[in-house]
Amino acid sequence: MAFDTKTKQVLVSGANVVLRVKALETDAAIVLGLISNTSFNENFQIQKANCIGRLGPVSMEPKDYSCEITIGAFVPKVATNLPEGSTKSGDNIIPLRSTALADAVAAFATKGTKFAYLDFYDNTAGSVLHAFTGVIVSSAGKQIEGGSFIRQNIQLQALDRVAAA
Repeated sequence: MAFDTKTKQVLVSGANVVLRVKALETDAAIVLGLISNTSFNENFQIQKANCIGRLGPVSMEPKDYSCEITIGAFVPKVATNLPEGSTKSGDNIIPLRSTALADAVAAFATKGTKFAYLDFYDNTAGSVLHAFTGVIVSSAGKQIEGGSFIRQNIQLQALDRVAAA
């Protein structure tokens, strides 16, 4: 929170956001617990038309699109030690090589790779901030520091960012 030191009033307050995923569009949303940070980047590859004798492009057109989602999560010591309302941790969505090529429905019971839907849900406002469709785990890793927590780093890619419902 940011405070005005003179008036002692709150100027800016952070959102109480959770990540929710659905293996299929018709499934109930599953809340991922212990998420410490998340972000997304949309990249639009641009095709530039250059002409001889002219400095800079004469026109630009979108050529390609990609959407990458990054999640940082704490790995719980005990798999069942999750915050209230959470049913899976970030560690639960990382596939093993043996399940990485499996169908999302079958694999999600253990560890899935594909999700029909992922959103950033604001618990305080009761609204979706950002929503994504066609989400797949693209990479994952763990960060271990001596005398500290184990952190999971998860990279996902999405087909599209859709309008928040």
